[in-house]
Amino acid sequence: MKRIITKMYLCLLAFCITGGINAQTQNSMTEVIPFKTIDGKIIVEATINGEVADFVLDLSGHNALLPEALRKLNINTEKRGTFSSYQDFVFKQVPVGKVYEMGTVAIGKNTFANDLPTFTLEDEPYLRKLGVMGVLSGAVFRTSVLTIDMQRKQITITQPYRPSYMKLNYRENFNLITGLGVVCPINIQGKPISLVLDTWSEGLVNLTEADFNTWNTQYTKGSNQKVSNGYKEINQEEESLILPETMFVKTKIEDAIAVKNPFLKRSVLGKKILDYGIISIDYIHQKIYFQPFDMVPIPEAEAKVTETKVEDGKLNPITRQFFLEHIFDYRKGNDFIYNGDKPIVIDFWATWCGPCMRLLPEMEKLAEKYKGKVIFYKVNADKEKDLCSHFSVQALPTLFFIPVGGKPIIEVGATPEKYVQIIEEQLLK
Repeated sequence: MKRIITKMYLCLLAFCITGGINAQTQNSMTEVIPFKTIDGKIIVEATINGEVADFVLDLSGHNALLPEALRKLNINTEKRGTFSSYQDFVFKQVPVGKVYEMGTVAIGKNTFANDLPTFTLEDEPYLRKLGVMGVLSGAVFRTSVLTIDMQRKQITITQPYRPSYMKLNYRENFNLITGLGVVCPINIQGKPISLVLDTWSEGLVNLTEADFNTWNTQYTKGSNQKVSNGYKEINQEEESLILPETMFVKTKIEDAIAVKNPFLKRSVLGKKILDYGIISIDYIHQKIYFQPFDMVPIPEAEAKVTETKVEDGKLNPITRQFFLEHIFDYRKGNDFIYNGDKPIVIDFWATWCGPCMRLLPEMEKLAEKYKGKVIFYKVNADKEKDLCSHFSVQALPTLFFIPVGGKPIIEVGATPEKYVQIIEEQLLK
């Protein structure tokens, strides 16, 4: 009998441990976003003040815009910004001008930030050649986990934990230093070396001249390698060293090379590391995960590119882009006419707004009640400032009731009883 009880206890303990692990990795938000590569650079799409544009992702850089992007992205040049503790690029040599605030920055449908500072780039012809408006840093991901899969050309943004397929024991701590530098260890012959993660610079390890001179006495000389000079097109080669027994987290790095880069202010782990596996940067908990591409199958729910899916009977979150494409494109300057086949209700809300948060469950009930008759949407006012500004949405919650072929009936405040009357008498007549 005692043996049976012991076995039951051990089974229960194992179940609790497993449940604890699963609970830890349950994410409240997972979004998969495709990216493209040009010359090996990661190009992501972002929405700045309502305008969609392409940017280079450089985790050792800073937010920085080409001069012509200021007008195209509606940057308020009357409002100066600041990076507080530094006045130029911290880790690499990049000529910059004035600093402004970017306004609203959004990547995908769930990741956004307001009033991030941005440098103005003096002149970078190569960035124009890449077809981008500038550079985005890791600043917009500060409250998320950013996973980069170079093989599948996808980034995955999760909150509050890593994706479930990233193994817990394939991780290291990192330090987040001034300039949002992710300082992580790479091991050479068992010795940890701290480098800043850099998703722009060529090669595996890029060393400052001082560091290269130190390493030069320890490792075998290799052939000359191409190096990045800020955001200029690569046209220079420098000396290199062959690195023995190199590991990153728990993955062995074959054919590891360190190159001298005289244009760096600090030695970096270059973008070639992304060719060896999937990397997750947990900014919240300051953990970095890295594993070979096919070590663990990626669950279907975490592999598919996230798309806006409108569900009848649900309160559907939408973006400015969805509004322009499916409700009304106010950029064309015409009178508001909604041409959908069902009337709609749009709830403009924010997390800090108490009445908004109390109203959301009531709106979800209304969406279920009028399933098949009315489509319900919600717009995060903090994220979609351009949309709110265009329609002068200032007080929250603000609701739009839009009949087929008609203009919005606008109401402010959390009064569900009144909203039922509007739906019955003006949307469903």
